Amino acid sequence: RCTQLRLAEYFEKKHSANTGGEQEEGAATKRAANELPYVLESVGEWARLRKCLSSSLDMLYQLYNDKDKGDLLRFWRQGSDITEAGGYEAATRCYVERLQRFEQEGMAPQILWQSCLMVARFLGDAGEFEEAETILGKARELSKELGGGDKFVAEVSLRCAELLNKWAASSHEYSAEIMVRSAFYAKEASDIFAYMTDDVSKEDYGTALYWMGLNFGTLCRIGGGGTWSAERAHEIAEQALGKCSVIRKETDAAQGKITEVLFGQGVLSFCKAEAMAKGCIKPKNEDGSLRDISSETATMQLLEEAQHIFNQCYAQYSELYSANHLEAIKCITMMGLVFRRLNRLQDALEWCRKEVKVREEVQGELHPRTQQARRVYTELVERIRLAAKAKSNAGSAASAKPAGGGGAAEVGKDKEGGGGGSVELKGEAASKGHASTVKSESAPNGSS
Repeated sequence: RCTQLRLAEYFEKKHSANTGGEQEEGAATKRAANELPYVLESVGEWARLRKCLSSSLDMLYQLYNDKDKGDLLRFWRQGSDITEAGGYEAATRCYVERLQRFEQEGMAPQILWQSCLMVARFLGDAGEFEEAETILGKARELSKELGGGDKFVAEVSLRCAELLNKWAASSHEYSAEIMVRSAFYAKEASDIFAYMTDDVSKEDYGTALYWMGLNFGTLCRIGGGGTWSAERAHEIAEQALGKCSVIRKETDAAQGKITEVLFGQGVLSFCKAEAMAKGCIKPKNEDGSLRDISSETATMQLLEEAQHIFNQCYAQYSELYSANHLEAIKCITMMGLVFRRLNRLQDALEWCRKEVKVREEVQGELHPRTQQARRVYTELVERIRLAAKAKSNAGSAASAKPAGGGGAAEVGKDKEGGGGGSVELKGEAASKGHASTVKSESAPNGSS
């Protein structure tokens, strides 16, 4: 412990000094971000850890990335009281005050704009959706002041599309109004980035296309919205993901981004299955003619296809990052959801149990997505219990009939019947575990 504390003091001094040139200072900040919060966490110095995170936006800039953002979420929760929403409310206050100070001190508009986008994305991952949307509204105002063309507007629209998807996925049910807005923002960003040729804009174009795929896919799932029918929303989503795959191959994107496109295709298969089950779209061949197959059979085929894709993505994300990384967790969510639709309830139970466990570890007990996972898990346990009870009652009724009287048909026949295991409900989370199955199952859809 003494060695760790000395190491922490060394990095705290380096982090607060900032005496070198810009390049030297950047290197020192990066190393401090890679060492200091981890050291302070290891020795339980919670007050110093909170000070490290809140002293500037440096740690946010260094740690908010695909690899480390789960760690950043955990750091903010450490040592915080459970009533403080896992420390995320403190993060919100800290970052909002920092942005306000930047504005009061006359910070350069572009730096303030960049800071707004970064803070909004982090708060979206932390479940602080309303504050994140407010900050993105400020970023949109700054985009107009910057006068740098459409790129600033496109970047804000892209982040709005991402935020609204995560917000909707954390709700009891998808809001058509939110999904129409999220689809509009993704399309707006994509349309602007499509005309830009620099490498960074091409990467942003790929990201915008990915969110188009997810958001229009979800719009298809809920039966369409705005000016888009379910069928048209599916067409747009399919085209967007196809183009996204091409862009990412052209730009030699990292494997994580390639896997992301595959995940999006799994989401689209699932959304199409949901829309087909509701009668919003019909099974069709590639030429547009109706397939000689029932909607029920086509729906099951799509669900099986989605399950295979999510399982593949989960393996890839686990290898790239870890099995409890946010990208892997969204695959766990979708696996549980698909297995419920396939009526493979024991399989669903295992994945739902796993989701609750990892979301508690990574996002905290009171994060909206953890609460959502608990609702789904609790309802699934109850669904299995009732199925087992119905089967038992039917068996008792059949055995009570006189010999030769004919057997009673089994009620609730389900090979998945058995309660499985359980996840212990903790603290305040235990009192929030119930909602209707339709509502709670309707939300998870691709975002972490």
